[in-house]
Amino acid sequence: MEYHIQPLPRPYLMLLAIDIGNTNIVLGLFRDEHLVLQWRLSADTSRSVDEYRAILQTLATAAGLDLPAQTRALVLASVVPPLTTTFAALARQWLRIEPLIVHVGLRLGLNVRVREPARVGVDRLVNAVAGKTLYGSPCITLDLGTATKFDVVDARGDFIGGAIAPGLQTATEALVSRTALLPRIDFAAPPSPIGEDTVRAMQAGIVLGYLSLVEGLASRIRARLGSETVPLIATGGLAPLIVPHTRVIDIHDPDLTLKGLRIVHGLNAPSPPSDSQPPRNL
Repeated sequence: MEYHIQPLPRPYLMLLAIDIGNTNIVLGLFRDEHLVLQWRLSADTSRSVDEYRAILQTLATAAGLDLPAQTRALVLASVVPPLTTTFAALARQWLRIEPLIVHVGLRLGLNVRVREPARVGVDRLVNAVAGKTLYGSPCITLDLGTATKFDVVDARGDFIGGAIAPGLQTATEALVSRTALLPRIDFAAPPSPIGEDTVRAMQAGIVLGYLSLVEGLASRIRARLGSETVPLIATGGLAPLIVPHTRVIDIHDPDLTLKGLRIVHGLNAPSPPSDSQPPRNL
C-alpha cells in the first residue's frame, strides 16, 4: 500500500478518480486539472465496504484530509465487478456522492469503432481518451500491468481497437508455477540475450522477450496506421521496467489512466462548484 502526497492549500474541493484493476486499485485526487495526491491499494475482493472505508480514512487522516467534506465528485473505472459494487457503495454511504461509473455509453470525446463496443475494457477506453486529449491523434497507448494492452486512436480521433497480451509478471508467474525447477527471478534486463545460467536465461526470455513484443507490435500497429511517427504513450505499474530499454516508447505517463478519468468526468458532469466554495459538512 503506497501513497504520495503533495502540499495542498485549504479550503478546496476535489474530484476523486478511482481506477480498479485486477491487481491494484489506484486512487487520485484532482484539484481542477492537477493531480495532487495518489494512493495505490491491492485489489482485494474479500474486503468489505467498511474495511476499504477504514483504509481510506487512515490514509486521508495522514494527509490531513477530510474526504467526505472535501470531495465534490467521484469517477470510477473498474474491470472487477465485485469491487465496482464495493466502491460505488463506499461513495454513496461514506462520501454521500453518486459515483460516475465509466461505461462505453458515456460521452468519451471519441467514437468507439469496434465490433463489440460494450466488451471493451473501460480502462482501455479511458487510456485512449487520455491519449487523444493530451497527446493528439493518431496515438497508441500502452498499459503495462496485469495485461499488456495496446490501444489505438486513428487519425480521425476514433478508438479502433488494439492488442492484448499477458502481462510480464502474469506470464512469469504462469511459467514458474507450471515448471518444477525454474526459480522466481528479479525483473532486470540481462547483459546479453544469451543467458549463461538459468536466471539470466529467464531474464532474457522474459524481459528482453517483452521488449521485443512491445517493439514488434508497435512497429506493426504504426505500419497499419501508415506512419512510423505515431506517438506511443506508456503507462502502468510495469512501464518503468520497459521504458528505459527501448526507443519505440515516446512518452511515459504514469498517471495516464487517472488523467483520462478526470477528462471523462469533465465530459459527463455538470459544471463543478467554484473552488472558493467552502467544503460541505455532512
